[in-house]
Amino acid sequence: MRNSKISIYFVAILAMMFVCLFSCSTKKNTFFYRTYHGTTARFNIYFNGNESYKEGMAAIELANKDNYTAILPVYPQVDKTEALKQAPKWDRTIEKCSKAIKKHSMLIKGVERCKPIDDAYLLLGKAYFQRQDYADAIGVFNYVINTHTNGNVWPDAFTWKAQSYLRTDRIVEAEECLEESRQSIANSKNDNYKQHWEAVFAQLLIQQKDYDQATIYLSELLKHKHMTKDFKTRVYFVLAQVQQALEQKEDASKNYLAALKRNPIYEMEFNATLNLALCSEDTDIPRDKLKRLFKDERNETFKDQIFYTLAKLDMIDKDTAAAINNLEASVFWSIDNKHQKTVSALDLAEIYFTKEQYVASEKYYDTVLNNIPNNFPNYAGIKNRAVILKELVTNLNIISSHDSLLLMAAMSESERNKYIETLILNYTEREKERLEDEEEKSKLMESSSKKQSSANSNKSGKTSWVFADPTKTRLGMQDFRKQWGSRPLEDYWFVNSINVVSMFGDDLTADDTQSDEDNNDDTLTDKGQQTPKSARYTNPLDKNYYLQDVPFSEDKQQQFHKEIADALYAAGFIYDDDLNDKDNAVIQWETILKRYPDHKLAAPCCFQLYKSYEAMKNMEKSNYYKQIILNKYPETDYARIIQNPDYYKDIEAQKEEANQFYALLYDTFVKEHYATSLAMSNEGLSKYSSSSINAKMAYIRAISMGKIYGNDSLKVGLKKVIATYPATAIDTAATELLAAITRMEKGEPVQQTQPQPIIQKTETNSKFKYNEKDFHFVIILVDIQDIKIDQLKNDIVDFNKDYFRRDKFDISNFYIDNTLQMITISKFENKNKAMDYYRLAKNDPKYFANLNKIHRAKVYVISDANYTTFFKNKNVRGDYEAFFQENYLK
Repeated sequence: MRNSKISIYFVAILAMMFVCLFSCSTKKNTFFYRTYHGTTARFNIYFNGNESYKEGMAAIELANKDNYTAILPVYPQVDKTEALKQAPKWDRTIEKCSKAIKKHSMLIKGVERCKPIDDAYLLLGKAYFQRQDYADAIGVFNYVINTHTNGNVWPDAFTWKAQSYLRTDRIVEAEECLEESRQSIANSKNDNYKQHWEAVFAQLLIQQKDYDQATIYLSELLKHKHMTKDFKTRVYFVLAQVQQALEQKEDASKNYLAALKRNPIYEMEFNATLNLALCSEDTDIPRDKLKRLFKDERNETFKDQIFYTLAKLDMIDKDTAAAINNLEASVFWSIDNKHQKTVSALDLAEIYFTKEQYVASEKYYDTVLNNIPNNFPNYAGIKNRAVILKELVTNLNIISSHDSLLLMAAMSESERNKYIETLILNYTEREKERLEDEEEKSKLMESSSKKQSSANSNKSGKTSWVFADPTKTRLGMQDFRKQWGSRPLEDYWFVNSINVVSMFGDDLTADDTQSDEDNNDDTLTDKGQQTPKSARYTNPLDKNYYLQDVPFSEDKQQQFHKEIADALYAAGFIYDDDLNDKDNAVIQWETILKRYPDHKLAAPCCFQLYKSYEAMKNMEKSNYYKQIILNKYPETDYARIIQNPDYYKDIEAQKEEANQFYALLYDTFVKEHYATSLAMSNEGLSKYSSSSINAKMAYIRAISMGKIYGNDSLKVGLKKVIATYPATAIDTAATELLAAITRMEKGEPVQQTQPQPIIQKTETNSKFKYNEKDFHFVIILVDIQDIKIDQLKNDIVDFNKDYFRRDKFDISNFYIDNTLQMITISKFENKNKAMDYYRLAKNDPKYFANLNKIHRAKVYVISDANYTTFFKNKNVRGDYEAFFQENYLK
């Protein structure tokens, strides 16, 4: 009997478990259902998703490379390519959270009854955030804020939403979000939420450069007891950086020391040591400590930062010369740290710019442009100044080099030889000084280099590989560049072009050889012999190096003088308009007047000098050039402007009036009111002086006469148009129409067209149009001889499964040439989404490894509209490389 009862109970329990497992409702708000769904969601699906999230976080923390040249973000921030490398983990988290929500959410009457669901939503948003899909993350956090007000994560959702806004530079929205949750965070019993809120608010203040307030929040953050060791160390370091920016050196030193005591990662320890040196009152003591850092093997890759810190100490002591030497050393020894190289080169460039040494400044701005990250502060302003200086230096170099070559051309042969000997001697001296300077810079590193080599030798019994030593590598690079200059990364660069011809001469036909000779632009030596440009001399110790461009002919000398005048004129405008350096500007323009008084640029130079001296309050000089213009160039626009300051305004007003008149005339002509259009065109031609408008009116006048008086009048009118407006679109149209009339009179077949006046439209030269909001594709151009297309497509499919498993891409391929195939991966919502894919693929060491090794293969991101142009027009495909570089990679 008892066994019977046990069996009944057992069956009943099994039945209940069966019902629970297969028919648990998410619409019934009972203890049993809440417990079942909550337990299953938290300890099964959510747990697995959270584990995947933690694995991804651990991986990106290892991959994080902080930029110590700026104040660190409170939370580490990796670039998107690194974030997407962990996409499989973020996507697994997203899938698990979505599954938990779908199967176990108990949203009844607007209230979520399954407690772990709001945790799942928050984790879902955090996964999107770490994937750097900030729009999706904000959408999830908004949902939690609006629908889960009774949940325990509601206050933290505000903080995560604010953090997402900060990452997209939406400062105002971030601040509003944090302020809205201030009270709920203060009332929350969860200390982690308070930590997170204070950390994000501190980051907001740092981005706003409100450092005084940032120190308050960072100090409050440090008071929390339950904080991970590494994060607390980071907060100490960031607080010290902020205090250093506020010149609170004593407080900054205390917090740097606090960070050092917590045994941070070596890079943070090293930078804390450097910053401590800058916070010292006595600059001699930290200098000695910094120099000792060179002896530590761990600092082999940090020499650039040591030199930069020494330069900062020099600037504190107002020793500009020493600062320049240390900054130059910092730039030289900077290998992998692009942020440091950018900062050091930029400081050098600005020192020289302040000294008005524009040539030296341009050199370092060029280094900045080659290394500057896109997110560097004031990126656009730095790039703009670099471009301005490059243009200026180009013109100054033309003036300097042409003057030197003209001077040599005017010398006798013996004088010229002595002059060249002096140039070679000066070059030798400069090289000696340069090498001594670089030897002095490298002295500090020699001991550590020898020490490391010795250590490696002791370990292996022989000297280590030379390229394992960064010091030797840099010194070797220096010797290479001294011998060969800066070389592109290409095969056989060292083969002189003339040697290439001789090596493969047997394969050239006589026609090929003759063609090369015919197209060669020859130069003259001092003996009048022609030297082909393909055999140019490159050794500054060779006399011919200085003779190869000397302009011995009269025509060449005249060309040089023309180029000098143009360069002086252009340099004057750069000084005046772009650099606001009127003193140097007037020097350029006055040099033109002094050297070339009858040059065509004399009148505009006088006008620019008149305006510049007026702006400089030098009225005597301004009036002097004003009188030259009025007396010597009275018929020019410059004289008219002086006499009537509104001259150009009047001209523009007349142009606008002429355009409106022409619009009425054209409308009248189209309506076939030929008598009226004839009268109006006669009126317009006598009233307006705009050549482009007048050409069109003359054309309408000729056709109107033909319509009224016949073909003889039409031919007379067309001939007058051709004679009056040669080499224009109207001239072409009139010529074609006249030829058609002639053929018609001879009885020859003529295509019947209605003659119409030509309306010129503005057209852009670019065949491709940039629109980042268009749908985009990623395309791969690869030769079938280089790789197996089927295998490549399989690799792309596997890559997509790993890193973009939530996205559905179409992959297609077809021939666009005999052996060239185009693989298309489509399609992406906008440019940014496509570029994320592109960057990850270009850095992928697994699926795209073989493709990335093929030099001829091309990978592009291309918009929907440009894709059509690229596919249909074979002749423009070669132009897309430059378009892609300019609009997508810069």
